[in-house]
Amino acid sequence: MRPALFGRPGRTARFALVAGAAALVLSACGGGSGSANGKVTLTFLSHYGDEPMKGGISKLINEWNSSHPDVQVKQQTVKFDDLLTTLNVRQTGGRGADILSSYALWGGQLAANGVLDKPPADVAKDIAGNYSPAAAAAVTSGSGQVFGYPTEFNTYVLFYNKKLLADAGYTKPPSTWAELKDIAEKTTKKDSSGNYKVEGLSLIQDGDNQTAHPFLSLLNSTGSTFLKPGGESALDDNAKSVMQLESDLVKSGSTTTSIMPTKNFPSNGVAMAIQAGWWIGSLKTQMKGDYKNVGTAPVPGPEAGKKGSLAYAFFTGVNARSKHKQQAWQFLTWLNSNKNTQGVTEMGDFLATNGLIPPRKADADILGAKLQAADPNLTPIYQAADYAMAESNAANGYKAKTSLHNALDKILVNHAPVDRTFNDLIAEINRK
Repeated sequence: MRPALFGRPGRTARFALVAGAAALVLSACGGGSGSANGKVTLTFLSHYGDEPMKGGISKLINEWNSSHPDVQVKQQTVKFDDLLTTLNVRQTGGRGADILSSYALWGGQLAANGVLDKPPADVAKDIAGNYSPAAAAAVTSGSGQVFGYPTEFNTYVLFYNKKLLADAGYTKPPSTWAELKDIAEKTTKKDSSGNYKVEGLSLIQDGDNQTAHPFLSLLNSTGSTFLKPGGESALDDNAKSVMQLESDLVKSGSTTTSIMPTKNFPSNGVAMAIQAGWWIGSLKTQMKGDYKNVGTAPVPGPEAGKKGSLAYAFFTGVNARSKHKQQAWQFLTWLNSNKNTQGVTEMGDFLATNGLIPPRKADADILGAKLQAADPNLTPIYQAADYAMAESNAANGYKAKTSLHNALDKILVNHAPVDRTFNDLIAEINRK
């Protein structure tokens, strides 16, 4: 997964090592400043440091500041790759921000270590009732604690090259695993030396843990899940069947980890790929007129009528040790619910304008309809928000995700036996 705009969680590996340390020190006292005349300045640390995101968020903050002279918000930005390190250093020095932006994968760990303030009841109710099921689940712990308002939100679908499928005799994308295997095999092309000219199906994506999200999207199509609320393995026979599917695909030569879909799909070198919705913007830019050959569909399940997806999110929350928690939540409530003249929230409009799914259902209904009319490829992406499995935010979520990737890598690269790899994975996850 590589978010198009707000961050690059696929690159969390190098700072996952400091996440635990950061979580422990994040509870240090911090926050904005107050003055003798009762005015408050809130600090908002985020990774919205590049245009158009920085300017878009600044516009919203300036709008708040102009109408709330007694509660001012000061934006602080860092690159996503530096976010956890910056949180660590500033909080250790007693300079922690009142409001923070976070990848939801880290939410359980931050909450367990007392970093995140519990939102007011009306905020938690708003998120639970008015946001898409997957977006709300992504920012809610197994114990029911809401971390904050969902912001960036993406789902996974099957991207396919219409021309490559047509050349192989197919007029529509697969709707079952059997069709997926058949189309992947028929669209795979190699030269006389065995080098790939076209990979039938890609099961990886950019960043670290490249195999995890495509696997979890297929797992969701079976009705099963990855982790239990407490972080223990929830992998069952359905999960093993997904592993077996991937093992069959690599043995048939229909998939490989040696080809990066983000590089080869635009040049007609990959027929199908399981990717996040943000990819549409990149494909339009890279493929130009050839984008007409791109189609999207739900990730198929083992039987007709079943489909799957994975959803991930970011959120904005409040530091539990902020001196101005009440004002911080007031600002975040305004930021995520203030409506424009179209009747949608300004945050939702901001997200949709930049190619993301507005996580608030009412925003997605209004804005999504217009965008899907202009590009039907967005329809499966928006629809997946209703059934996608939210990425686990258990305290050991990132560690378990890494273990999953390593297990899948053994199967896809080394042709490791499924049964033993599956059992070893469960044992490793449960050791936490």
